[in-house]
Amino acid sequence: LSSLRSLCDAHGLLLIVDEIYTGFGRTGRWFACDHEGVVPDLLCLGKGLASGMPISACVGREKVMEAWPLSTGEALHTQTFLGHPPGCAAALASMAVIEREGLVPRAAELGRTALARLREALGSLDAVVDVRGLGLMLGIEFNNGDLCAAAVRECLQGGVIVLPSGPAGEVLSMTPPLSIDPGALDYALDVIIAACPNASSRREIQESSGAGS
Repeated sequence: LSSLRSLCDAHGLLLIVDEIYTGFGRTGRWFACDHEGVVPDLLCLGKGLASGMPISACVGREKVMEAWPLSTGEALHTQTFLGHPPGCAAALASMAVIEREGLVPRAAELGRTALARLREALGSLDAVVDVRGLGLMLGIEFNNGDLCAAAVRECLQGGVIVLPSGPAGEVLSMTPPLSIDPGALDYALDVIIAACPNASSRREIQESSGAGS
């Protein structure tokens, strides 16, 4: 990201960072770009901004935002929830809670512990290509999407909701709440760790059965 910042600066381009998914503590910093000390020209925000309430924002450098001409009456820019009072109130309350309860450093600490545990338990599996994450944004990459889908189903049976991500649905993604109870996180990790080899074993059995028929 820092290289992209330098490239944009060298060519007079704007750096626009989409932090709708990663912002507000998700990665263990207020914004993911903070990990590299990068300040974008435009920053797109949503989701965690109001903890699920309908609101989004586009924040920019003063010079960039001043590029908008003065309105002579027409709407130069609008959106569905423009000036939505409950959404604005929820955003203020959500940011206050994140700050007051120290949820950003908490996400970093819980994420480090969870990532270390997942890597230790799953890193040697043949079906697992990579285990990665920042804060409470974690991913387990399988060598194909079918194995990931099987693991997702196994997790659901254990009461844990995870999602397939990646270009081919090959990454099991886990984004628990920043306020998650440590015991609940431990349980979720137990289920995920058990689901991954189970999914691989079931896949091998299915392939063997198919070859035999």
